[in-house]
Amino acid sequence: MINKLHFLKNDISVVGEIQFDSDLNEISRQLKELRKPVFLANDRIVFVQDKPDEYPFINGYGKQLIEIQKIVDQIDISNCFVLILTPNTNVKKEIASINKAYSIDSTVFDYCVYPGEYEISVPVYKNTACKKQWNQLYVGTDANVLPCCVADHRFPTGNVSQNSVSEILNSDKDQNIRQWMMQGYRVKECEKCYSQEDNQLQSRREKFVPNKVERDRIKHLDVRLNNICNFKCRMCSEYFSSSIQQETIEIYGTDAFLSHEKVNLNPVTRKSRQSNLDKILPYVSSDLESIYFAGGEPLITEEHYKILDQLINLENLDVQIVYNTNLSKLKFKNKNVLDYWKKFPNVRVGASIDASDLVAEYVRHGTIWKDTLDNINDIKIQTPHVKLEIQSTVQWMNIENLIQLQTKWINSGLFNKEDLMITTLRTPLFLNISSLPVAHKKRLTKKIKNHINNIGQCELAQHWAEAKNFMNSTNSQYTLDEFTKTTQKLDNHRKESFVEVFPQFSDIYSVANDQQI
Repeated sequence: MINKLHFLKNDISVVGEIQFDSDLNEISRQLKELRKPVFLANDRIVFVQDKPDEYPFINGYGKQLIEIQKIVDQIDISNCFVLILTPNTNVKKEIASINKAYSIDSTVFDYCVYPGEYEISVPVYKNTACKKQWNQLYVGTDANVLPCCVADHRFPTGNVSQNSVSEILNSDKDQNIRQWMMQGYRVKECEKCYSQEDNQLQSRREKFVPNKVERDRIKHLDVRLNNICNFKCRMCSEYFSSSIQQETIEIYGTDAFLSHEKVNLNPVTRKSRQSNLDKILPYVSSDLESIYFAGGEPLITEEHYKILDQLINLENLDVQIVYNTNLSKLKFKNKNVLDYWKKFPNVRVGASIDASDLVAEYVRHGTIWKDTLDNINDIKIQTPHVKLEIQSTVQWMNIENLIQLQTKWINSGLFNKEDLMITTLRTPLFLNISSLPVAHKKRLTKKIKNHINNIGQCELAQHWAEAKNFMNSTNSQYTLDEFTKTTQKLDNHRKESFVEVFPQFSDIYSVANDQQI
């Protein structure tokens, strides 16, 4: 076998050699061992690639190379000291694209191409299409247009601040996504849904068989024209929360960002927000069938009420109105959302409530648990026609408390099992249930099994079973160092204590903390 290191330049000093396709936990371990306080200019940690990477998306990049980039960032090794030794003649372009989308380091990986075959194969599936790409308009908190709310917001098809909605919806980028879906390819914008499905978890993809590339009439709107939010949830980011945006500035400065998302920390002006809304309002029409409000926190944003006012003026009161809200406020200035909901017969409210009491107030900072309960009661009493559902995001910090809360609500009759829904958190990975050590997974598996037995056969039980299976079939424990580093920063700033709220997980925090030291 040829020693591939011979293809490197003579002046390069190999600090260590790592097999490119190694398990990610193993790559993390080796990088931590090879990390030095100071690297010399010609030092390189060399990843040796023997076979082609996986390319799950027709418009994406190598899957393993993306994960390596993320881990290098987590361990805080400058990209310039990492070298990819590969037969991939397109590696320079891939490295640059991955750095732009996934890295917080302005420098890029070094590379060396050695002679060899490198054939890229993108899988084709029976069905990859989503109806939302044909009949829905989604606008994100930064005015970017994406396929839907869970699409990767690093890859927009346009921005309503710069172009008209019509121009964006008929752009080459937008049409290419539909064309690739018709051909059975997966697209990088929709990675989250495909990943959920691969892990036997419920996704938000609306499967259907398209027969044309062109869009249909826009029947559904998903609008979140700003990130105004009064919460700082542990699993959220500056993109969705102005409060986190401000906190990031306070901790790191105006030029900082907490992750590869590279969110602009400059708040959008009211004038810009109004301009963006003006471009959306023509789609708030008399024949609109549904509209989904999220945020930020939609119930405390001016745009939300302007859209409702337009629907009332158009007498489109039968439109289905759906919310994702933290349910902390039912009033905005002189407006009470309950007064609006009384005019609309088809309202569904999804409350993002993952836990109760102190756990709720820690995980979703800004929560006042008593106020949450009061608002639930007000909705049930004053607007009984509103379909109120609890949409919980399962991460490892809240599993035990969430099980207790669901049991309490079901037993008391406040909510039916059908009103309680869960989704399994995917990112940030260090809060994902796959990052837990085995001992904790075993302990929580027992609790989940008991909960499933207690609630009986239903959709909620099925989703808990999916979460349990996902937790035990995947392993991202290597991310717990990042959890400790992030938690220390936030706890210090917010005057909170993880170990006081979660003593059962103190060993995770301590072990990771020892590794940091």
